[in-house]
Amino acid sequence: MSGDSDLFYGPMFYNIAWTLIGVALISLGIATVALIFFFTRKKKIRTLETLKVEEPKQIDLAELKKKYLGLIDQAERNFNNHMIKASVAHQHFSLIVRMFYAEAHGFHADLMTLTDLKNSFKQDLVDLIEQYYPDEFDTLEKGSVKDAAEKARELIRKQ
Repeated sequence: MSGDSDLFYGPMFYNIAWTLIGVALISLGIATVALIFFFTRKKKIRTLETLKVEEPKQIDLAELKKKYLGLIDQAERNFNNHMIKASVAHQHFSLIVRMFYAEAHGFHADLMTLTDLKNSFKQDLVDLIEQYYPDEFDTLEKGSVKDAAEKARELIRKQ
């Protein structure tokens, strides 16, 4: 039976690199399946109850008033230096007052039409913007820029 020993082979030893490559491929496959599962599962829907409460921002109203009063002064100077027309000056005043309300009160008046503003509870702002509207769109340039600037200043100071 000496021939039978020729039929049996001892264990073959593979290079350790092949083992490491196999482990890496299996790990890569598991990671791919895990990523597919993670990105395709339904996300939890955020509701008002699950959102964290943020602290309200403290606004330095005096500094904000100073900033917007300076913008009104600048728009009036631009008109007096003949850099802009009266209708453009009225548009600037309207936008400045609206942006002040947006920044000071969180009331996004800068994105609202006059009709939207009329449906709000900011009557002093509505009255002022309503006065600006004819002069903003007037092609005859007959509105008083000085009066419009003073009304904008008065509204900002009142807040």
